[in-house]
Amino acid sequence: MTKSIVLTELSDLARYRDEFTNDAVAVEAVPRMPVVPTDAGPDALIQAISRAARELQRLADTDASARREAEDVLAACRRLQSDADSLRKLIAEARAVSAGAARLGDNAFLPESRTESEQLAVSAAAVETIAARRLDTLSGQLTELEQRQDLSRLLAEERSAEETRQREERALAAIERAEALASGQNFNEALRLLGSLLKENPNMPSLASSYDTIARRAHAVKTLEVEATLAEARRIQRREPARSAEILGALDLARMPSVLVRDVYGCWLHACRRLGLTDAMHYSSGSGRGAVLVPDGEGRLKVVVSIGLSGWTPGRSFSAKALKGARPLA
Repeated sequence: MTKSIVLTELSDLARYRDEFTNDAVAVEAVPRMPVVPTDAGPDALIQAISRAARELQRLADTDASARREAEDVLAACRRLQSDADSLRKLIAEARAVSAGAARLGDNAFLPESRTESEQLAVSAAAVETIAARRLDTLSGQLTELEQRQDLSRLLAEERSAEETRQREERALAAIERAEALASGQNFNEALRLLGSLLKENPNMPSLASSYDTIARRAHAVKTLEVEATLAEARRIQRREPARSAEILGALDLARMPSVLVRDVYGCWLHACRRLGLTDAMHYSSGSGRGAVLVPDGEGRLKVVVSIGLSGWTPGRSFSAKALKGARPLA
């Protein structure tokens, strides 16, 4: 009588391999999960999801078992590697003893020393030969184990985890360094340090959080500094308009509140009007960016003061045609 065997996993096949004949045993494979009809009733849906849950559990158990097996193999592989390292050291020591015994035998003063050194050399050579054979055997076993795909996957996971750990350690060290720089008011350097790491690790919350915190602190400190400079410029504007325009022109207004930028620019422009320049022209290229220029007698305009325009230093000249937006400084 023919009996039917239902296999749920390929690993079950090994238990029945001796019972198989060419024509005696019928093997049923587990059928694939059927597609649920769109018009299936509640009972059919419940049965379908129950089957899916059982299949999911089976897959999870199989995967966990495969992982445990790979971990056992990896542990065995590492034990073999440790044994192989010990054998290599033993071989090196045996060679050293053998060489030393040979030298002593050639140069020994006492006859018994020569005889005993020859015996030591023979013993050391025997140890080296035995250890080398065992090392060859271990190396073959290691090579076979290292070719397993499950072991390769496990090692890849370990490498990935180690790389992640190292990145996190570097990030923590960078955060500590950045916070120290920020405490010393070196905000730009701190943000550059964290910014470069953020480009490499965009999905690391600790880096992003530290960067945002320091950026907010830098913004707050910068805002207070701009406001203090504006207050100082207003205070000295009547007596020292040139000084007022100079300290305002040196401000970095990037990412400052628009209201504060307008106040600074208005104060700077008011100070420029108090300079008493003849035929002065006002040129603005955007919010918080502008310059006051005067004719240089050669059809060009020469910068007297500027704000927010990198490279527009006093004395630099431009073609009047190039500054079509320039207007008389009223």
